[in-house]
Amino acid sequence: MTPAEPASCTGPLCAGYSENRLMAQSAICHPEAGQPQQAVTLLRQRLAEQGAFATRDRAFFTAHLAGALAAAGQPDDAAATGLSALQLAAVPGFGQALGELRRTAGDLRPYARRPAVRELRQALTALPV
Repeated sequence: MTPAEPASCTGPLCAGYSENRLMAQSAICHPEAGQPQQAVTLLRQRLAEQGAFATRDRAFFTAHLAGALAAAGQPDDAAATGLSALQLAAVPGFGQALGELRRTAGDLRPYARRPAVRELRQALTALPV
């Protein structure tokens, strides 16, 4: 029996896959497991890496960071982070990031009177459908 060769990654999907992407994708699972602060910590670490993500991915993971901040009970930080993600996602129309931001805005509904939350919600409402 011949030993298996090490896995190689030469296809079109492998070139952009990195440890940063894997860890960020793993981090977005933590809020669902009741650990939003762990997601905040991990996503902030990964997003701090310059050049680690394409703009679309940075928008997507930043939108998830906003959601994790909301779940961690940090509505002002969530809204500010959401606005940052919106700046990246709005013009090119990055649908996944925009969808996550809309979900986060819904989660922030109890804080709708806070200025930062109101600003995020208004910015999302102003987007073309």
